[in-house]
Amino acid sequence: MPITRGLYAEFLAPGLNMRTFNKYREKPEIYRMINNVKDSNKAWEEDFAHTGFGPLAPKGELESTIMDEPIKLGGVRFIHQTFALGFVISREMREDDQYNLMMDLAGDLGRSSRYTAELYGHDVWNNAFTTARYVGRDGEALISLTHPVPGTGGTLANRPAVDTDLSAAALEAAWGNFQTQLDDRGMPIDIMPTRLLVHPSQVMLARRLLESASLNVNGQNPGEINPVQGMVSIVSSPYLTDEDAWFLIGEPSELDVRFYWRRQPDTRTWDDDDAEATIHKISQRHSVGFGDWRGVYGSPGA
Repeated sequence: MPITRGLYAEFLAPGLNMRTFNKYREKPEIYRMINNVKDSNKAWEEDFAHTGFGPLAPKGELESTIMDEPIKLGGVRFIHQTFALGFVISREMREDDQYNLMMDLAGDLGRSSRYTAELYGHDVWNNAFTTARYVGRDGEALISLTHPVPGTGGTLANRPAVDTDLSAAALEAAWGNFQTQLDDRGMPIDIMPTRLLVHPSQVMLARRLLESASLNVNGQNPGEINPVQGMVSIVSSPYLTDEDAWFLIGEPSELDVRFYWRRQPDTRTWDDDDAEATIHKISQRHSVGFGDWRGVYGSPGA
């Protein structure tokens, strides 16, 4: 709906002291703390991978060397989607506006743009426990009990066998999972957890677990030292839809949970001479998804 003088008559009168937008501080860009953010110059990004080789095989004197070959893994396509929003101001409204508030609305579109990036930057995490929206190269959800390991024929898990709330015991199990993660050939890899992603309602518990000198949480483990004190930072995100869900993750640059920018936020302003109106618009284009699950451990809570 175009913005006209009849809809915003109060902005035409002198003496108005209230501004109804842009009066709150914004959150920092959280999606960049939990995703591997990249730029794209293609219509879509295609992710294919293969394993390396297994361990060397014993070879007897004059025996032929055993030949190996990589195992081809599945693929994932990241399809960029366009998002846009705009508004129209009549010429009369622009002329008679006493406080330039209508022109400030163009800047407010930037906040909508950043909010949209956060919503979609968290979408993989909010759907991490189901295959309804995202699957990796192995056909599993980001968080699963049955990630296949092609090189061994077995499976690996990056969630507890029984879903559990965040606790010292749960965090210890998650830390141990990182220490025993294997590649697709079944060989150990080195990805260390650096961040704990939680809803704001879990921040106080997370701080007690990660920042206290001892593991004395709710009267449990009094006097026992905290072996992970200061080793993991807390990322508190209001964009998580499940307040009980928690994720222990590695450094974003090492994760395969990706956010692709195909087009950074782009603003345009032009005049409609026939209608005598000014049009403001912002658009952006991006995609999210993941290929590999490694470097991530989590639970939706009990």
